[in-house]
Amino acid sequence: MSTRKGLLVTLRDALLILHIAGVGTWLGANVVQAFVPPLAARSGSETLGWWYRTSAVMSSRLYMPASILILVTGIFLVLQNDSYGFGSTFVTIGFGMIVVGAVLGMVVFGPSGEAAADAAESGDEPGLIRSAGRIARYGLIDTLLLLFTITVMVLKLD
Repeated sequence: MSTRKGLLVTLRDALLILHIAGVGTWLGANVVQAFVPPLAARSGSETLGWWYRTSAVMSSRLYMPASILILVTGIFLVLQNDSYGFGSTFVTIGFGMIVVGAVLGMVVFGPSGEAAADAAESGDEPGLIRSAGRIARYGLIDTLLLLFTITVMVLKLD
């Protein structure tokens, strides 16, 4: 039971709020990216191409800042806490997820988003299926790993 009176926000609270906001951004964007392509496809190849090009840009303009926010706040949360450290399993898994997300963004989501956009706009159905399928597969993997990481963080598994 909390003994706080009023709205006193500690450094830990502020860091945790920002940390959770970053993770929420990442997870929310993944969910949006899973649901938008079929909707965009109904509006035609130009709209679908625009969506995939936009999602490729999100790798650097949304996911990267969110990842940096998660990383920085995570480091400060560990530094200000005596109960766990950088060797804690859940912290290591969290850092690992940041690396996985960064690699997937650079190697899969950015390039495949551009390829899917080009394929949609040029009418290259096999190319679109290949690129969109790659995005969907790795998007599912990224989302499942992120949900696993969230679970490990909440439970502070060691």
